[in-house]
Amino acid sequence: MTRIFLFVFCIALLSACKPGVPKDIVQPEEMEKILFDIHLIDGYVSSIPTPDSARKVSAPIYKGIFNKYGIDSATHAKSMTYYYKHPDILSKMYDRIGAKIGKTRDEEAKKQEKIQKLRIARVARLKKAADKKAADSLKKVNEKKKVDTAKKAVKPFKKLVEAPKAAVKK
Repeated sequence: MTRIFLFVFCIALLSACKPGVPKDIVQPEEMEKILFDIHLIDGYVSSIPTPDSARKVSAPIYKGIFNKYGIDSATHAKSMTYYYKHPDILSKMYDRIGAKIGKTRDEEAKKQEKIQKLRIARVARLKKAADKKAADSLKKVNEKKKVDTAKKAVKPFKKLVEAPKAAVKK
């Protein structure tokens, strides 16, 4: 009798110790993607100053993430409960998620740096063009002033020259 009990207990023990994540739980690879998206959204939502607005904005976004991966919030909660009970799996997932977030942040920083350099170059080009235009307009003003000054300087002498001519014609 004890042998039968021991045999049944061993079979039950072996069948209970299936390796891997149960089928009704989101698998680790997909859960990593879901958590990555959720953490990106959490970063965005945390920048919204009003908590009520943050909740209104975040709810449809989370729903969109769940729809993207074909799950609902209950499946997500159930999966998270499973992973909380298996911290070794969760820790490995978060190590990979952290690395992916760091890589994404670095890529985004490079993009922003490139955009900033392009903006600075554009501003420099516009400033150079504006400076050139201002220099050209100053040159024209200076030339016009020279002509005006010369005309003003000649004008009194012109009167002197024309006055004797008028006297001669009489």
